[in-house]
Amino acid sequence: MNPSAFVESATGMVAIVMIFGMPIIAIIAALAIVMSVVNRRHKERMKMIEQGMMPPPPRKQKGNYYGLLITGAILFAFGLALFAGEMAGRGRDYTGGFIFGFIGLAMLACFAIIRVARKNEPTDRTDAYPPAPPPLPPQT
Repeated sequence: MNPSAFVESATGMVAIVMIFGMPIIAIIAALAIVMSVVNRRHKERMKMIEQGMMPPPPRKQKGNYYGLLITGAILFAFGLALFAGEMAGRGRDYTGGFIFGFIGLAMLACFAIIRVARKNEPTDRTDAYPPAPPPLPPQT
């Protein structure tokens, strides 16, 4: 067996492992972090129940969707720039401009739809959860 062929094959294998290994390790790390946070919250809630307290209901988080607005505007502008660049260069390939432009328009439309839907949503939802009962007295 030729030693240089082995080195070349090992280099190729190392490159493949590095390319696919890093994202896999990142995904595993992210899942481990999420699982530890969920486990910690569960333990806190169980401890409250053991002490006779009623744990608060899970919060419904309201996210803001301004990321859609910003990303959509950037992609739309990028698509227009690609389209204009192809038009100025008298090229015939407008695909890149159209792809980014329409993705940007879709994100802007999503932002507008979500914004209108949020305005029509009731602001106070007191009927979502019944009030928590008072804690049990300590037993002797």
